[in-house]
Amino acid sequence: MVKSEPTTPAVSSPAPASAVPLDAPTRTTPIHPELANIKVPDGPLPSYCYHPVTCQPIEPKDYQTELKQLEDEYKSREAALRAQEQIAKEVKDKIASAQRKREEVQRSIDKKVKERDTEMKVVSKFQETKASDIPS
Repeated sequence: MVKSEPTTPAVSSPAPASAVPLDAPTRTTPIHPELANIKVPDGPLPSYCYHPVTCQPIEPKDYQTELKQLEDEYKSREAALRAQEQIAKEVKDKIASAQRKREEVQRSIDKKVKERDTEMKVVSKFQETKASDIPS
């Protein structure tokens, strides 16, 4: 029998902050004019300095690699603003698409519930007639 070496647990980073609901009262400032329903806290930092999911302040040092890539990709402020507008529109479209899918799924669920209720009524009527047909 081969013994396996005990493994040491990996060093884990601090637990990530949990997501803050979009309708939380702490969310007051839209992250972008195109995305008015996604808000972050109104605090001492500009809105782009808050994480859009957790509403925690973003530490630039944690994202140095990504920031450098963005600086290399978008050389001018105008190019960065155009890209920001394009991404905002894409996010808005994705949100709308997700909402449509949720509504479609909800309609499907409602339809299935209605079908189940109808079937249950038919079954109960059938059982009532079967019970009344049994001679006493």
